[in-house]
Formats: sequence, C-alpha cells, structure tokens
Amino acid sequence: MRMPDILQGEARTRFLQGIAFGAVVAIAIGFSWGGWVTGGTAQTMTTMAETNGRMSVLVPICVAQFTAADGAVAKFKAASSYSRDNVIGEFVKTVASTSMDYSFARACAVGVEAELSKTATKS
Repeated sequence: MRMPDILQGEARTRFLQGIAFGAVVAIAIGFSWGGWVTGGTAQTMTTMAETNGRMSVLVPICVAQFTAADGAVAKFKAASSYSRDNVIGEFVKTVASTSMDYSFARACAVGVEAELSKTATKS
C-alpha cells in the first residue's frame, strides 16, 4: 500500500507542524475570545454565583431586621459611610443562620441606604 504524498518526507513534517500550530492557535483563541475557562476558574465562578444568589435572598431580610431594631436607623444615619457596615453588624448578628461577615454587612448597608433613600423620597 502506497502512502499519500502528504504523509511522506518534507510534506509530512510540514503537515504535522501545521496541525500543531493550528491546535495552539485554536486553544489561544478559545481561551481569549471563545470564553473557555479552566476548572479552577469555573469553580470560582460557581462560588461567586452561589454567594451572589444567597446575598440576593438574605440582604432584604437583613434590611428588615435592621430597620426593625430600636435605635438602629438613627445610629446608622449618624455613622460615617466607612463605619456603617460595623453598625449593621452591631444590630444584626445572623440572618437565617448565616453569620455576619464584612461582605454581607457591606451589602446589607447598601440595602439599608437604598431603603432609607426610598422612604425619604416618599415622605
């Protein structure tokens, strides 16, 4: 059986170099423009989506708990913008068995600010 000319001698070398170059280019384009990600990046994206989903449910509950606490809104308004998350953590310790951390307190503070601005425009 005779081998095709493309798989013999110098042509074979060029053919295999073309396949290797094409594979490298396809991988580079796939990762840069195609949206391909590694397993670690996919896991990080999953964790972020889970956290954002949980926050979207817990922040309104946190805002409701905070605004229901006695003196919380007055202390929140008196606090500087940098320490408002500390005021949130002072009045709300847990929401639905989720303990208050910095990112959750910051998200709740943003929610409280939005709620206060909404009620201020209605008045």
